[in-house]
Amino acid sequence: MNDQPSGPRTERREAELSALRREVDRLLADNESLRAMLVEQQRLLDATEADLARYRALWEQSRPHQPERVAGVEQQLVLEGLLEALATSLPVANDADPAESPADPASADSSAAPPPPDKSHKPAHKGHGRRPLDITDLPVETIFLDPPEVTAAGGIGYTLVGAEQSDRIAFSPARYTRLRLVQRTFRNDIIGSAEHIGAQGDTPPCASPAAPPPDAVLVTAPVPDAVWPRVMADPSAIAHAIVSKYDDLLPLHRQEGISRRDGFTLSRSTLCGWLDPAEKVLGPIVDAMFHDAKKAPNLAVDATGAAVRGPKKGACESWHVFVFIAAKAHIIFRHSRVHDSAALASLLQGYRGYLLADAASIYSPLVTAGWIVLVCCWAHVRRYFFKALESDRPRSLEAIAIIGRLFDVERQCRELPDEQKTARRAELATPILKLFDDWLDRQRAHVDPRSPLHAAITYADNQRAELRRFLEDGRLRIDNNVCEGQLRNLVLGLNNWQRFETANGLRWYTVFRSLVASA
Repeated sequence: MNDQPSGPRTERREAELSALRREVDRLLADNESLRAMLVEQQRLLDATEADLARYRALWEQSRPHQPERVAGVEQQLVLEGLLEALATSLPVANDADPAESPADPASADSSAAPPPPDKSHKPAHKGHGRRPLDITDLPVETIFLDPPEVTAAGGIGYTLVGAEQSDRIAFSPARYTRLRLVQRTFRNDIIGSAEHIGAQGDTPPCASPAAPPPDAVLVTAPVPDAVWPRVMADPSAIAHAIVSKYDDLLPLHRQEGISRRDGFTLSRSTLCGWLDPAEKVLGPIVDAMFHDAKKAPNLAVDATGAAVRGPKKGACESWHVFVFIAAKAHIIFRHSRVHDSAALASLLQGYRGYLLADAASIYSPLVTAGWIVLVCCWAHVRRYFFKALESDRPRSLEAIAIIGRLFDVERQCRELPDEQKTARRAELATPILKLFDDWLDRQRAHVDPRSPLHAAITYADNQRAELRRFLEDGRLRIDNNVCEGQLRNLVLGLNNWQRFETANGLRWYTVFRSLVASA
């Protein structure tokens, strides 16, 4: 069989294949170009997001510090509207109007929703707001003011017929004094032979007889025991330096300047020399306090950073300060190089019980190991919704108003005995918690996943069980503000002295601050 000539057909197919190959090469080249463009765009996007994060952090730092307050009237109106929309109600803790109870954990005064004013009569005068001064406990230094002519005559020819007195508040600057210990030695002329004693009769102990007995005894007062024998400072002076630095937040160089102004200069090196032996004596006391605190059924804990000068010039190392609070017992500060579960486990060695804290991941291993039962803080939840006010005020206000009612219940049950508080608080708080859960269910699917409100809802969802654990025991608080308040002292102190010069100085802070805060 003879084949038909295929020359033209083959050439046509090869031309088509060649064209297809060129098209594929072009598409591949375009694809590579697009991939390179996407990589470049992603790089620019990452850089932009990093810039936005940095600018956002700078903006947060530049904002003036202000309490997380929301007007109580606004909260009450929002809550009433929410309850009306849900066709439900909340129980009232007492016979008073719910609007009269404060609902803001940041400030009871600012959050209280006042009742509507009664316009039937003129309101009483509120006064000028000046607080009366109670000066009854002040020591009195009396200065007699006599007429010049009476003073010149020395009172001769004048008879006092009356006097008027008025009080002023004066200030005598606190100053260091010198305690001079004089060991006086006495000769006891009574102690001697029986014959001599009988001959002398009833001679007073400190009398000086004409002829002292040959066996007279000399007696000298012993030197009082000193806490720090080789330190010239009295414990009162050391205590003043400790309180000035670790409670009044006056660095040693400022104390030096104050002492110079008062006429007796105490150098910072001298003050530092006083604090070193004091820490060695007081450190074991704080250790014993912490050991005793870990016997309590519940603890509260929080932590913050502290900068310590590093070995390199101009560099600082990041350390961390933990505060542990045992209710009605001790406030203990501890420092650690790292902020992780291993460091926390080392500090809490031997403790078993409730631990009130934030939702940091360092607590999870201790929960898994069965050491602690974690109790989370409602103030942290509220803070998330407060940050969402700027982007979604109506819905954030609803959450804040509901949480405010929880704090209202906490205040109303605060003075109850623990057993009664457990039952009463659970009775009043359970409907509020159910309302909060219903609100979360309604909002969860209608919130932008990238918004601060979504972050707040997610935080509340993730800690749901831990946030309700306060219902189990009346001794548990619903917030951890007490720990944050104690750490505030350190934050304010670092504004004065910028950093700790050594880790040894940080240890001094934890020891002295534990004693001052607990006292």
